[in-house]
Amino acid sequence: MPHHGLPLQLGTPPEETLKIFLFSDIYLLKLKSDRVGQVIRQNSGYHAFIPHIIYQNPPVVSYDSEMIRLISDTERALGELKGVTEVLANPDLFVVFYVKKEALLSSQIEGTECTLDDVIQVDANTDRLKPVGEVINYINALNFGLERLQNLPFSTRLLNLIHERLLEGVRGQGKYPGELKRTQNWIGPSGCNLREATYVPPPPHETAGLMSDLEKFYHFENTLPPLLKASVLHSHFETIHPYLDGNGRLGRLLVTFFLCEQEILSRPLLYLSLFFKEHKDEYYELLTRVRLEGDWESWMKFFLKGVRETALEASHTVREILALQKEHREKIQTTLRTISNPLATYELFLESPIRTITDVRDCLEVTYPTAKKTVDALIEKGILSDYNSRERGKKIQYHQYLEILRRGT
Repeated sequence: MPHHGLPLQLGTPPEETLKIFLFSDIYLLKLKSDRVGQVIRQNSGYHAFIPHIIYQNPPVVSYDSEMIRLISDTERALGELKGVTEVLANPDLFVVFYVKKEALLSSQIEGTECTLDDVIQVDANTDRLKPVGEVINYINALNFGLERLQNLPFSTRLLNLIHERLLEGVRGQGKYPGELKRTQNWIGPSGCNLREATYVPPPPHETAGLMSDLEKFYHFENTLPPLLKASVLHSHFETIHPYLDGNGRLGRLLVTFFLCEQEILSRPLLYLSLFFKEHKDEYYELLTRVRLEGDWESWMKFFLKGVRETALEASHTVREILALQKEHREKIQTTLRTISNPLATYELFLESPIRTITDVRDCLEVTYPTAKKTVDALIEKGILSDYNSRERGKKIQYHQYLEILRRGT
């Protein structure tokens, strides 16, 4: 798990400083290419990786047959996802759950421990509780970012606003939410110091300029295909590592923002957190190879495979949900004609697949016995089932729907 270090305490003895900053000698030996940047000694005695100005030096990519095929296959998979989403009766409902699932997966990569069921059941009394609050913040940050992109161009200012929402009231809230780092950070095993770090990103005094450069690259119309540009944006953001916390989550959101703004996606339905989580070691290794070897091509191919697989999985999930809804609506219409409000009750469980009978009663404005009779009928038909066995506060679930949504979490 990446660990973001704290600055050295004032008064550190000189001999201890030397021990702490020995890490970069190893890193310098591993640097095989300056295609992306250089390892530069800082005034304090340590070395940090400083990427080149990417706006003026965008990657010159070698397009072999595999790269060309991957671009084509990935574009086709995204087109398929865009098409299948448009046949959903309520695409926004699907987006809501997909965003919740992505928020959970992205937070799990950072060490958050909660389940999709926890996120689904969030209400006004629980949405600020850890660790669910971190996931809710991710959802809020994503929605906020997509909304602000309508009238505020992509910029460091916008990223700062999104970052502030990511860390508001949760772990990392003391690490200057919404502000670029003021002290040196580093990446490595949990609890490591600079001497043991696997990567030391640019120091604070370089960060604002590098983020300005990234902003220009984002808006600059170069020859890179949009999908490859998205891969460069993510990699370069993680290389800069501009914040003391939340860089991984924000870097993954950056891909979604770019693809939506470029209208490659009509809705935010493509998230790479599950792919990155399942290929975690390869993900970190390839980001390192970009920095040390200038190997953009291997990273880009990995990224394209992730986008392709994620798009195909999302399309498959949409089709599964459509088939499930069709089957259950037909069953309700043909077998529950004498029951009050069966379809309306079913629709409630599509909106939130874990509910109490009291919820159903209040939403449909019926009596409790009427709501219970309808829910019991849906349970008897195998559409709904008991979520828990409590006598009070007993919850009902749309279990088959939940099984689809839980996949990969």
